[in-house]
Amino acid sequence: MKTASAYILYTPLDISLLMLEVGGNTTQNKSNVTGEFDPDRTLFPLVLRPSLVIKDPDHVLDDGDHTKKLIDNRWYIGTNENGSRITKDTDGFVLGQYGELTVKRNVEPSVPLSLFFTCAYIDSRTQNTFRKSFLVTLTTNLTTELNLSLEIDAARKMPISPFKSVSTRTIKATFRNGENIVADADAVYLWKVRDSVTRQLRAITADDLFYVSGLNTKALTIDRRFIDKELIQLEAYHRADNSRKVYVQTKIFRWYGQWDEREVITRGKFVRPDTSEIEVRAFVDSPKGQIIDPQNYFDMTHIFTTNEKGAPQTVIGYGETVVVPASIVGKDPNVRPVFGVEVFERTALRPMMINGKAVVINGKIATISIPKK
Repeated sequence: MKTASAYILYTPLDISLLMLEVGGNTTQNKSNVTGEFDPDRTLFPLVLRPSLVIKDPDHVLDDGDHTKKLIDNRWYIGTNENGSRITKDTDGFVLGQYGELTVKRNVEPSVPLSLFFTCAYIDSRTQNTFRKSFLVTLTTNLTTELNLSLEIDAARKMPISPFKSVSTRTIKATFRNGENIVADADAVYLWKVRDSVTRQLRAITADDLFYVSGLNTKALTIDRRFIDKELIQLEAYHRADNSRKVYVQTKIFRWYGQWDEREVITRGKFVRPDTSEIEVRAFVDSPKGQIIDPQNYFDMTHIFTTNEKGAPQTVIGYGETVVVPASIVGKDPNVRPVFGVEVFERTALRPMMINGKAVVINGKIATISIPKK
């Protein structure tokens, strides 16, 4: 018998492999300020879910999703099958059914991560196997989100009392990004002072007499003995963006507050023939009480005169206490001796200058405090 064979022919399938992104995105953001990822895949993983869509022109197979018929599903770290294959032991990844991959790994901005997926599908009409692949690239954008604010524990105008027992004062800064304190490692601080000659702001240096410590930190310590009137400014910025700077200022000035002087004869108030000396002492009182060692803060000049009209005023000494011979009052009981004191506030310590140059003794600048008259 002679035969003739018939052939069954099918129109090729239209096969599309898609990659669905579930619960995440292939692109992350990383804060250049906090170092945090958004989203953080260790908390909110990215799920990559393959989807195989079939269209059969001959209508033998149902059109639509055939993902559950995928076989030999493999994921690689890299751009092809030459990369490192992902297994159940690969850190940061979880393999699921039908080629699903859960990504729990964050990607650094400078190192994009390529993930290569390959799978197979058997055409049940012909039993032919088709391979499909898909390349996914995970990237991260570096972002800088700053909402900076700066404050110091000093008023815009801050009086400095010379009477404090502690000679130093520390000005502390609080630097925030939003509601969060900026870490010291992420902050840059620059303390400035208005120059007494140029009247321009300049960086504070170790040569400034009032400086004690704290350059390039958030806490500047100054010596109140050298403060007369200074404008101090703090400039700060985040290392993530040095173009976005914030500033705060304080005007510091030497302030004595309310005070009043009085002269007291502490020895020899009643002059008798055997009285040899008279001692007078100046006292300075404030609302808080008597100021101790006033000669350290005031210029005090003691003056002697009498109650006679036109009597001359004679300077008899300086400082807190003066002792004079009793003979200064004379012997006339009708002439009443009068002792007085002139008291002036003194400036802060300042360099002693000769020919426009500071005097240096034993490697240190000599300083002087003069009365404010």
